[in-house]
Amino acid sequence: MKDPSITQRHGGNGAAPLLGTWVRTKGLPQHLTAMLALALLALALSSCNLARMHGRAVERRLVRHGYTAHTYQADGPHFVWYRNTGKPPLLLLHGYTGTGALQWNKTAALLSKEFDCILPDLLSHGRSAKWDSTRSGLSLDDQAAHVITLLDSLGVYAPVPVVGNSYGGGVAARLAELHPERFERLIIYDGLVSDYSTSLADSIARAHGAPSMLAVMRTPTANDLRFGIRLSLYKDPPLPGFLLKQVYREFAAPYRASQITLLKDLMAHESTFVHKRYDWRVPVYLIWGERDELIPNATGRAILERHALPETHWVTIPRTGHVANIERPKAFVAVLRSFLTASPIEP
Repeated sequence: MKDPSITQRHGGNGAAPLLGTWVRTKGLPQHLTAMLALALLALALSSCNLARMHGRAVERRLVRHGYTAHTYQADGPHFVWYRNTGKPPLLLLHGYTGTGALQWNKTAALLSKEFDCILPDLLSHGRSAKWDSTRSGLSLDDQAAHVITLLDSLGVYAPVPVVGNSYGGGVAARLAELHPERFERLIIYDGLVSDYSTSLADSIARAHGAPSMLAVMRTPTANDLRFGIRLSLYKDPPLPGFLLKQVYREFAAPYRASQITLLKDLMAHESTFVHKRYDWRVPVYLIWGERDELIPNATGRAILERHALPETHWVTIPRTGHVANIERPKAFVAVLRSFLTASPIEP
């Protein structure tokens, strides 16, 4: 007969197997048994690099849907995930600190029957980071040239829709202005496009206990990641310290020194950027998270009004923050699909 004081692990997946086959707790009260199990689980999880495992998992999802990694060498690596199944191409640009795979893997999967998505890593990010290892102060124009280089390397010359989130929204906006012949429509999603000043950004950061927005984005320590996460998400997820450290080592520390120069370039041209009215010659749509605290709805509405865009080209997604496609991927794709298939009111 089995000893009832021995608790067997359950399930063959996740972190549980890392605890060993058995946890012996003979003679301990039930609440101490639970506390011991939780302590052992935390110890086991802290010994795994969950951040790296997540990065690999999102890439495996893309591979399952037929995507392959492409690197075009020209003064360094220009990296993109892509597939060509004969479906219409769709360009998706990630935000500051992201990568094409990390931000867009679920979106690409949900749209796999309709579009062949193009998922670049922007300069200073992911596998395109080494491009500028000896440079600083890269601009939106540098990013636009990077994306055009990738499209050319893939043989994608016909106009495609472009979707850009956050900093990637600014890149998308500039692409559509510089190369209207290459883009069929522009969809800005919680984008850093205009009407967003340093004073506004700093007031948002201070409201969350940070000294400035640049301090939030610089993230000199793992614990500083909490500020950006709180600003980006509708609900704050539980983030134990060991996981923050893993995320910091894997996705932040290697890139921040270069990435922060991107924001410094915007700040150096703030007088132009904040009040810029783009010369868009393609239909433009705006998607915003209902409670985006990082780039608030008021900024999106100001972009809409500054460019005299139709009200029907604006949608907010309920119960989301700055990254709706991660928080509510199906709801985001439903809105995105409606804009991708809509007959636009010409600008």
